[in-house]
Amino acid sequence: MLSTYAWIFITGIIVFFIIVVILLFFTRSPIELPLSVSGGDSDFEEWPVESEEQVAQLPEDARLSYERAKVFQERHPPDSIPTDITPPQFVTIQEKGVSAFEFEWEPDANCFVAGRTEIQFNYGESCVQTNLPLPRNQEVYYWEAKMFEVPDTTTVSVGVATKPYPSWRLPGWNRYSIGYFSNNGCKYFSSPFNGKPYGLTYTHGDVIGVGYRHRTGTIFFTRNGRKLEDAYTGLRWNLFPTVGANGPCQVHVNLGQMGFVFVEANVKKWGLAPSQGTRAPPPAYGSENDTILLASGSFQNNGNNDNEGGSASGSSSSSYSNHHPTQHQQYEDQDDGNDGRQNPVLINIDSQPSTSTNSTGLEPPPYTSPNTSSNNSNNDQRQQQQPLLD
Repeated sequence: MLSTYAWIFITGIIVFFIIVVILLFFTRSPIELPLSVSGGDSDFEEWPVESEEQVAQLPEDARLSYERAKVFQERHPPDSIPTDITPPQFVTIQEKGVSAFEFEWEPDANCFVAGRTEIQFNYGESCVQTNLPLPRNQEVYYWEAKMFEVPDTTTVSVGVATKPYPSWRLPGWNRYSIGYFSNNGCKYFSSPFNGKPYGLTYTHGDVIGVGYRHRTGTIFFTRNGRKLEDAYTGLRWNLFPTVGANGPCQVHVNLGQMGFVFVEANVKKWGLAPSQGTRAPPPAYGSENDTILLASGSFQNNGNNDNEGGSASGSSSSSYSNHHPTQHQQYEDQDDGNDGRQNPVLINIDSQPSTSTNSTGLEPPPYTSPNTSSNNSNNDQRQQQQPLLD
């Protein structure tokens, strides 16, 4: 009886290993794509080759920029710094949503970023990248860039690139980058010499979208809501949304904080992250007016100011407050005919006169006591009645 169970167990193990071997051999993809760029450029065999003649034909400033960027990337390959999304960054994306993504610009660059996604290019060649790479949780990720104030003399490139990437080069002109250019409608991959016709040119008012399928490493573009063919496939790096220009222009980027022009991206929710995260939004500004907390805070501040003034004047202020009633106290004494109701504004009035100026810089009017005015009126009446008595 025991031998029968032993044979069944052994047979099951053998069958299990046979199934595992079959799955490994028959389900493997026939084309293996590189998973990283570690180990040099041998992992990717489709690098464009630039001849010395092509480099020599470039203008002097363009040639110096190209050679400088080439040396920069040799010293700083994509795996020289960690670019994977860390667990704290992933939690931040869940809490803040798409607000966790923003474009970063360097102080020495010829551009700056306002409001996280509004990019202003000034002069010369420069580019900016997001602080976080494209995630790899859902099937497709998508973002759009709208052209604002783009002169005809300025060339804009919208695409993706690894990090670090030379900030003075447009995406598509150096290795580990792809760009869709506005001046000729060509796509560029890792070289300024291998431009290929791809789509129409774009200028002021056009919207260029970039999509990324991380399972196949595919990049595709859209123009004004119309999808173009796949640009490149087989990219296995951490890619960052990148926008560059060689002159003055303004570009606004939509990472998912609002609706896309490409309808399919809205239906399938291809944004980099949800528009709203799990963290509750802050209260609306101005809703705290006329609250007990604000009133008590202002009352305490006035009290602190009174104490500071009193410490400067010594014991004379305390004797003044004991012998002279404050304006608030006098109004309480004269409020018998108002059903016990008081003006709440008078609660915040200082209990003693102040010689300092207000926020407008004007001197406050001198304080006149109601009793003083009433006494003066009585004296006037007595002076008028004095001749009659005489």
